[in-house]
Amino acid sequence: MKRCIFCLNECPDDTAVCPSCGFGGSHAEKNPDNCLPVGTRLNNRYIVGGVSSKGKVFTSYYALDVRNKQRVKISEYLHEKLIYRLPGEMIIKYNNETCAAKGDKEIAAYYAHYLKLCAVSKTSVLDFIDCFAENSTFYYACAINNGTPLSSSIGNGKTMTFSRAVSLLSPIIDCAKKLASAGKWHGSISPYTIIMSDEKITALTGYSYPPKTISTPFDAPEKQFGAKHCGSFTDVYAIGAILYEAVTGFLPPSAAERNKGKALRFPESIGTREKTIIEKALALDKDERYSSADELISDIGGKLTDKPKNHAVNNDIKRKIVLITAIIVLIAGAAVLINYYIIEPFKEDKQSESLAELVSQVTTTPMVDPWIEIKNKYPDVEFPDGMNPAFSDLYAINSDFAGWISIPEMNINYSVVQAEDNDKYLRRDIYGKYTNYGVPFFDYRCGLRQLSRNTVLYGHNMRHDDKIFGTLERYREIEGFKKAPLIGMSTLYGDYTFKIYAVFISNSKESDDNGKIFNYIFVNAGNERFKNYITEIDKRKLYSTGVDINENDKIITLSTCCYDFEDARLVVVGRLLRDGENPEVDMSLAKENPVPKFPQAYYDAKRMENPYENDIILFE
Repeated sequence: MKRCIFCLNECPDDTAVCPSCGFGGSHAEKNPDNCLPVGTRLNNRYIVGGVSSKGKVFTSYYALDVRNKQRVKISEYLHEKLIYRLPGEMIIKYNNETCAAKGDKEIAAYYAHYLKLCAVSKTSVLDFIDCFAENSTFYYACAINNGTPLSSSIGNGKTMTFSRAVSLLSPIIDCAKKLASAGKWHGSISPYTIIMSDEKITALTGYSYPPKTISTPFDAPEKQFGAKHCGSFTDVYAIGAILYEAVTGFLPPSAAERNKGKALRFPESIGTREKTIIEKALALDKDERYSSADELISDIGGKLTDKPKNHAVNNDIKRKIVLITAIIVLIAGAAVLINYYIIEPFKEDKQSESLAELVSQVTTTPMVDPWIEIKNKYPDVEFPDGMNPAFSDLYAINSDFAGWISIPEMNINYSVVQAEDNDKYLRRDIYGKYTNYGVPFFDYRCGLRQLSRNTVLYGHNMRHDDKIFGTLERYREIEGFKKAPLIGMSTLYGDYTFKIYAVFISNSKESDDNGKIFNYIFVNAGNERFKNYITEIDKRKLYSTGVDINENDKIITLSTCCYDFEDARLVVVGRLLRDGENPEVDMSLAKENPVPKFPQAYYDAKRMENPYENDIILFE
């Protein structure tokens, strides 16, 4: 048996058209623009098939869980007004900085929200099975249930006793209780979202934030006013409406109809107590309704099942153990999110501020010979000859401290280190502690006492905020350059200013550009070779800044990751200010490059022809 690449159902090997969904395409078939490609693997567990539904905020896919060979549905946060995805790519991109700020905030909130729902699902009939972050967005997975909806078993004149209805709905009431304990509520409980198998309820599907209008007779009246007016009492109304249909055989009148005077109908066979319970669960005023499933069950009598008491207690203990375990996992997951989106950025800001203060304290302290006081303060530190005393406190903290990078208009104001390799500070701060932000660092080959031809600095672009080199993204546009045309850089031995000369996109893997990597991270080059390098970046630069450059100049190169394709790099090149040169830049000379050169992967992602496909690279 093979599987249909669209719905992932099994079908005979010799079948050209899937008997389940009717799909008759091939692996070359593609999902709509912005969506994940068919065959994408997520979380090292799921293989993505076709798009099953596409909403304004979430896109859902059929998928195969390779761990247990079961079909699932995976939903991806893909807000159509904030996010786009280049064809063939998986990592999302935001339309602009405002969208990025909103999107990152929503992703963090949704992720924490669905982690809680997954925890509740582990001990209830709620159908969430997984939640994970990937491709700069987040996903949740739900089971695909093969049973029949409860709607086929109740109503249309069919009735059951009140006690039987309560026993039947016990898994739903239990789920509503657990959702309330987690600070959540379902919002869409109805006979259409409850799934049955072998006359037992096996799943509760259809979870959603409430619509702004009443859509079914099982929806509480407050749903028309939006989520902030709803709560666990909204789920109680839905349970009450299902109980009503189960015991009367009548479809309950909608809240809108009841507001206009349509009354509930109860057969004489229903006792006064049962009628009172249902009426209270269906109170139009939420203040007169049961506030929670716990209150409802307490009034019913607390009995959810007909199982012997000792079995119920043992099962309850087991459920509590599983729930506690799930809550621990949830807390750990939430802690990771809080650390990533709140604590780490806060720490990064505070650390950068404190490090900057260490520099300013020394530079503003009047001293005849500052080194006398410095060496008395740090008798065990061996400072390099000719070092700027303003950096003594930072050097005493870490002898890998090597300088400072400053672009005030881009909120870049960071200490820079230099190690024996280019890996040490990728995920380590200046104190040697782990951080996702790392520290900006000079290429280990760069000379700092006498500047190399090309001083290369690396820094992270975290995407979810603008720290470290994240704001370099603004240099993609000429307006970004006009706001910040100068780069300030200091080493232990000198202060330098660079005029921005070029901004371009490059690759870091040979496979992304027909076996080639443009070597923008070279350190030294002779005059003729350097001229060839300038010729090459002139092809690649997104725009001309009007700043001139010649074979005798020195440059600075800022390199950070970007998301035009996997492992892409955004590169900003500045030319060292010459002796006696005016630091002002004539903005009127800046103009767009009509056909900048990109790596092949860029053209592939945008389905464009590469006009430079046969271009000979002069500098490697």
